[in-house]
Amino acid sequence: MKALYICDEKDEWGYIRDSFSNCFPDIQLHCAISGDDAIDLLSFEGPFAMILIEVSLKNEDPSQLAGKILSITGQRPFIFLGMEAMVKERIPDALYARSESSSALFRPIEEEDFVTAVNKALAWVKSEDFGSSIEEFEEDDLLPMKIRGFYLFETLAYDVYLELTQTKYTKIISANKKYSHSTIHSYARKNIKVLYLKKNDYLKFLEEGIENLLKVFESKKKLKQEEVIENQIKAVLLIHQYVKTVGVSENVINLCDKVILCSRDIVLENKKYRNVLSLFPKSGPFDIATQAIMTLYLSHFILQALGWASETSKKKLGLASLLYDSMLENEDLISIQSLEDPQLKMFKEEEQENYRIHPIKAAEIAQYFTGYPEADFVIAQHHEKPKGDGFPNNLSTNKLTAHSCAFILANNFILRLCTSTGGKKNLLNIFREMKEVYNQGNFKDPLNALQRTIV
Repeated sequence: MKALYICDEKDEWGYIRDSFSNCFPDIQLHCAISGDDAIDLLSFEGPFAMILIEVSLKNEDPSQLAGKILSITGQRPFIFLGMEAMVKERIPDALYARSESSSALFRPIEEEDFVTAVNKALAWVKSEDFGSSIEEFEEDDLLPMKIRGFYLFETLAYDVYLELTQTKYTKIISANKKYSHSTIHSYARKNIKVLYLKKNDYLKFLEEGIENLLKVFESKKKLKQEEVIENQIKAVLLIHQYVKTVGVSENVINLCDKVILCSRDIVLENKKYRNVLSLFPKSGPFDIATQAIMTLYLSHFILQALGWASETSKKKLGLASLLYDSMLENEDLISIQSLEDPQLKMFKEEEQENYRIHPIKAAEIAQYFTGYPEADFVIAQHHEKPKGDGFPNNLSTNKLTAHSCAFILANNFILRLCTSTGGKKNLLNIFREMKEVYNQGNFKDPLNALQRTIV
């Protein structure tokens, strides 16, 4: 078990180290000279069971530092050290006096007071099962779950782990204990993309998440359009995980139906695609699920501009939008635009091969969906190009259906939009770039429709 002590006077470190060594020899103390140093230790040496902060820090507000640490670690016991007057001046009473786990240690520090404060923190540690939070697993014992999926819940019936090494994992969510979304957000800010569940719990998590979202979509409660889109993005996260690791189920098909259907009102109310873009997160993340829903709406707007807005057409391009990149093993591959893209060589050989075949794999998944005619063909062709230099089948414009051309344009436009700067201001520039490539054959009418949609 580890504790972190933050103090900008190194002379004080020895006394606190000795206190732990004498009274709590099983606790390993790490010392940080500043808040930035502490944040680094939290990232690379954590998790820490308790945090000790010297309130006399010269260049930092200790209460603000405590708040910053909480946003990264989630709930932790704090021990604030210093002269009584300074503690009361710099630390809000609620952070220690009325806390069930945190304390203040007034200088000069008596050993009895030190033991009391640490034991109070340890009581929280014991209640949270923190001492057994680091575990070793074989490679196949756990399965990765995209981190955004954990915003669907506030409590889970199973433990959730963060990878430390290839075999060591730390438990960051305990079964049947409430967790905060700020905890999940703190890991996402550190560019952590997945958390891990035990194999037996993985399927339960997916099925419970799908059922929860079905209830939301079936509810008569009126949601804001931004909330609808956020739920659609969450749905894609779960759909991708499910079809990739389990397959297609009745509930997955039902959820896809609901995601596609609920886009209709937003399309009708917003008239132009540029208006719908305002409903998406302003600065990302433009991850695979977000891009799928952005493509879904653009596809529907293109169909509407073409006068092809039948339910069959909407469902065909709707399912294509939800599944087209679902079989990519590494989400970073969504930024690759072609087999000739030099960035593709930066990935492992098996990831490059996965990229080459992902349209076919996703098309095979689409064949299990009833009521979506030819969606599999649209998915298989989403990387084809007018001159036959796309993949996987090198089809030229005269061998692509108009629906496939419309979807290729929508998908390509969103990819360029999400990898460029300027946002909505860049829409016409992106269109002009695409016009140079796609203004031919069966692409012409969908290209004109795309222009009418974004201006």
